[in-house]
Amino acid sequence: MQQQQVVLNFEYLRPAQYLVDAIVHDPQYIKRKERSKSQRRIWENVPYDAYEKEKMADFMKIIAKNKIQLPADWQDCDTLKMVYCGKFKDKNYLKVLQSHLAWRAVPNNFQPTDINVAFLQKGIVYTFGRDKQQRPIIIMNLELVNLKQFNEEVYINALSYYFGIIKKNCFIPGKIENWVFIMDTKKLGLSKFPFKAIQIATKTMQVNFCGCLDKLYLLNPSSSLSFSWKMVSAVADADTMEKIQMLKPNEYAKIQERIPANQLEEQYGGKVANLTKFWPPINIEIPGGYTEEILKAVESMKTADIVIQAEVPASEEDELKLQEQMAKIQIKKEDDDDD
Repeated sequence: MQQQQVVLNFEYLRPAQYLVDAIVHDPQYIKRKERSKSQRRIWENVPYDAYEKEKMADFMKIIAKNKIQLPADWQDCDTLKMVYCGKFKDKNYLKVLQSHLAWRAVPNNFQPTDINVAFLQKGIVYTFGRDKQQRPIIIMNLELVNLKQFNEEVYINALSYYFGIIKKNCFIPGKIENWVFIMDTKKLGLSKFPFKAIQIATKTMQVNFCGCLDKLYLLNPSSSLSFSWKMVSAVADADTMEKIQMLKPNEYAKIQERIPANQLEEQYGGKVANLTKFWPPINIEIPGGYTEEILKAVESMKTADIVIQAEVPASEEDELKLQEQMAKIQIKKEDDDDD
């Protein structure tokens, strides 16, 4: 007997159109500073400046020279993000692209595998609410992070899958292309702080979700973390520090400068009860938080095949093509290292 197929449709996460229509970005939000110091938050349906176009052309020349075939769904915004990730330097582009294509070639980064779902059910990472510009809020509970329970590969797979859902269904090109990240440290001391797991999450986001971070809140720090943070802040890049804010519980009211109280859990000073069910992602703006369709689909996952609604290599042939591109890049890199 053929198994029933289940479609995971996360379109219910999309914000209401009237809210999207009301979003107007200041030009300095879309892009600020010039040339190699440029910082960009909006990548689609906006013009690029002359320097960006020049560097994009340089990137494509390197791709053509090395006979690398980019994925069929590749867009100009993808090229520009690779340019930014490569810090506008030709010598960095192949390394950045190799990392990204390798990530694209791993099916588990895009699928609700049993282990990915088990990870997401734990509440290690989840979404809740939106800020005043309809940017989705992603929350990470560091107290639950445990690389012995879920290994490094699972963290990459599950976070990639989850971030992909949010990007595809919560972002609107030209309007909403960023998220707000709340990292709850739960007063973990430095000896218990999951630095390696954070490094994994950061590395996954930097290249494969380039330009998506708008703001990072580090909440509930221990005294040792607060002290260390002051030392780091004193020497860190000002532009990086502008995106990061560390807050103690008695300072949580500052979060509401960006996020309305009706979009925040009570544990962070908001007016909404703390979430206890973390999978599937919740949309607190619709009755019950979920559609009946997604709840039935998730319930059926234990016994049914899954049809993925996500951006994945369309076939085994496509995956082999990606692997061939990666091999070309690696050969080129080794040749350059020998020079």
